[in-house]
Amino acid sequence: MTILSKINSRLWITYVLLVVFVLVVAFSGIVIAFRNSPLLYWKEFVQLNYVTNSLTNRLDFFLESNWEKIIHLFLVETDLQDVRVLIFDQDGWLKLDSMADVHSPVPMVADIPSVFNRTEGSIRLFQDNDRQFWFYQINMIDESLYLLAAIPRPKLEIRTIFQDELLKPLFRAGIIAMCVALIISWFVARWITNPLKNISASASKLATGDFSPIELKGPLEVQNLAQIINSMDRQVKDTMQSQKDFVANVSHEFKTPLTSIQGFTQAIQDGTIQSKEETRNAAAVILDETNRLNYLVNDLLTLAKLDAGTLKMDKRELNLNPIINKVVEKFSYQMSNKELEAEINFSADNVIMGDGERIIQVFNNLIDNAIKFSKPQGKIYISDQQDNRFVIIKVEDSGMGISKDETGKIFDRFYQADKSRGRKSSRSAGLGLSIANQIVKAHDGTISVDSELGKGSCFMVKLPIAHAISK
Repeated sequence: MTILSKINSRLWITYVLLVVFVLVVAFSGIVIAFRNSPLLYWKEFVQLNYVTNSLTNRLDFFLESNWEKIIHLFLVETDLQDVRVLIFDQDGWLKLDSMADVHSPVPMVADIPSVFNRTEGSIRLFQDNDRQFWFYQINMIDESLYLLAAIPRPKLEIRTIFQDELLKPLFRAGIIAMCVALIISWFVARWITNPLKNISASASKLATGDFSPIELKGPLEVQNLAQIINSMDRQVKDTMQSQKDFVANVSHEFKTPLTSIQGFTQAIQDGTIQSKEETRNAAAVILDETNRLNYLVNDLLTLAKLDAGTLKMDKRELNLNPIINKVVEKFSYQMSNKELEAEINFSADNVIMGDGERIIQVFNNLIDNAIKFSKPQGKIYISDQQDNRFVIIKVEDSGMGISKDETGKIFDRFYQADKSRGRKSSRSAGLGLSIANQIVKAHDGTISVDSELGKGSCFMVKLPIAHAISK
């Protein structure tokens, strides 16, 4: 038996036990209610009411006669009616008990006029000294005497209760309800476990790479589980594809400089390159490609540390304005070659808590890209925007722009929106924006882009202000 079959069985058994328990409790309550209900004692109540009223009227008629002469007849009549009759005076003292020689005495009734006023016309229950329960009714004979008629409460067996005409249909209805509930519980158990079986089968296929989306069926919780597994499948597929792309891109990025290094080294070794000028050019190419490999390895190590959270950040208060000014100044030679103009407009000091070296790395990448992809004789705009918690630094170029389809991918590793131009740079491996994104995230910020083809791009770096963090 599989795990899901066991779950199905346990769910069904649980529902069965629950239904049986509820029905047993319900029937027990009904039996108890019937046992204490006047409906089962209606014969006794009718008899008690008749005897009480009849004897009260007779005693009231003979009250002025000689009591001793009528008492014998009174006792004989009560014995024939099988009713216990007690007469109390207004102080609660017992004057007469028709069954005093048969049953245990009853407790003294304190303040019997008050009891009569509360219970007039109704039938109540009391217990004698032998713990025998009696139904009783009180009537007033005159202002000084009260008649209490009592009849023993019958002891009813469960069988007797079930023979009642009202309980029989209830019992039949309970049996029908139990059968219907058991059938419904079986369907509910299958309604829950069948989607789980599909989820289990799909999860098993996921391990082998053969996975199809799970149909959303069953309870809401099971549907949520199916949605989570479907989402996990998409993430696994994306991760696997990302790994394949990563290996392919890394292989390509390493292969190109290694091929150049190998070719020029072999040419020097076999004597193809002999003159000093050719040797100097070959060494320059080897050095340039070696530097490219070094940059690539360092970028990969930086990304690995950022992913693992092991890259140490020396965070302290930094004013971004002079940092960005120095970065722009560093690229002044490249900008002059393309006749680019940098326009910097800061409205206030932008002080953050950050690692200066890593923040410089972020803006190095953004400004380098802005220069690289701007048209000659264009402009690069750098501005800021602040609220109570964040500062936003905008780096806007006048380049070719990025299509809407590519803006969501440019922060992926090795992705290059302009592959034809990317290879011209010794460091263009498609890792710069990915590293910048990770560094900004490590500073509890975000980086985004707003771009349109033919109109340039605007990169926005959002970072927490120092005083907002300290609060």
